[in-house]
Amino acid sequence: MSEQTVTLERLSDYLDSGRFPYDPEIEDVPENAGQLAVLQRLRSLSGRLISDEAAAEPEPDPSWFSGVMDRVRREARSGRDIPLLASDAFETLHVTEGAVRGLIREAGDSVPGAVVISCSIDGSVTELGAPLHVEVTISALRGEFVPAMADEVRQAVADRLTAQELVVETVDIVIGDVHLLESEASQ
Repeated sequence: MSEQTVTLERLSDYLDSGRFPYDPEIEDVPENAGQLAVLQRLRSLSGRLISDEAAAEPEPDPSWFSGVMDRVRREARSGRDIPLLASDAFETLHVTEGAVRGLIREAGDSVPGAVVISCSIDGSVTELGAPLHVEVTISALRGEFVPAMADEVRQAVADRLTAQELVVETVDIVIGDVHLLESEASQ
């Protein structure tokens, strides 16, 4: 039997498997068995720490969840039909409000560091050529210059909607959150 130190990843996988099947290279080598015991203790303590922190947090406001679900329902539905200019006088062309919200999300998310949280469209959307007022709530990447990012999102949304021949009067940007890169969050 080789008395070689095994990797942390292998020890972790072995613990995840419930220490089955029995691995003599881990269990019978004192250094590896010691590392396995330390890893098992660390996992136990981490679990208790997370449980203690969760227990110390106040219960969320019950209206919070219903507010989130209301927003999801509102943004998931197709909504009103917004008329578009057709190339033929005998044709009618519409785009749904849900599709326009999708264009807004796509445009906002295309700006590096911005993530669209929600958006709304106000105005007489059922009238051809009526000016639209758009509000976009975004999460901004920590460390980015927020006013510049907001301007980029505003321009990207306005350009995308104007390309669909929609009349955009205003695009208001609300910074609703700040987020970290995944690599920063795991540190």
